[in-house]
Amino acid sequence: MESRGSEWAYANNGRIAAEFLGLAILLLGIGLGVVISFGADAVNAGVALLAIATFLLVFSVLVFLPRLARRGSLSFSVYSRRSIDDAEKAVREVIEEAGRTPRVAQVKSRSNHPPRVVTAEGILARFRIEVTRHPATADGGPEWTEIVESFRARDAAEARALRDKITERLGGAPPPEA
Repeated sequence: MESRGSEWAYANNGRIAAEFLGLAILLLGIGLGVVISFGADAVNAGVALLAIATFLLVFSVLVFLPRLARRGSLSFSVYSRRSIDDAEKAVREVIEEAGRTPRVAQVKSRSNHPPRVVTAEGILARFRIEVTRHPATADGGPEWTEIVESFRARDAAEARALRDKITERLGGAPPPEA
């Protein structure tokens, strides 16, 4: 089955986490400053700011930090209707085509389909492949696989070429130019 409408989505996970944590710390500082400066007159406003700051802090730690650890600071992702084995094969073939030897590691997971991480010496990107929940699977259709490309350093040309080749292997059209 083809991956219809495959388009790689960009996410700057590091910036998202930093902005939420920064906002939480800013609100904590303002809330504490208000309570200390104005005393009992500003307790309600200070408590409200502290509550919002605490929520943002907990939300950031529970949502964005695990995402940052799993996906890395910068990432691209695409969904495919291919099985996890087909997606892994497509990534491996593209890396082999680039003259590198791919290494596949299965991540410990409680899932029936543990995620796989494909890396290669000399390629800065790593690809995490996992079966994912997608709104389209609610109709009982085939499973969706998500391929996440994370990279430690920016090499836009090489990374873009790898993404285009993987999309082509999965049977979809190349993603549109950004």
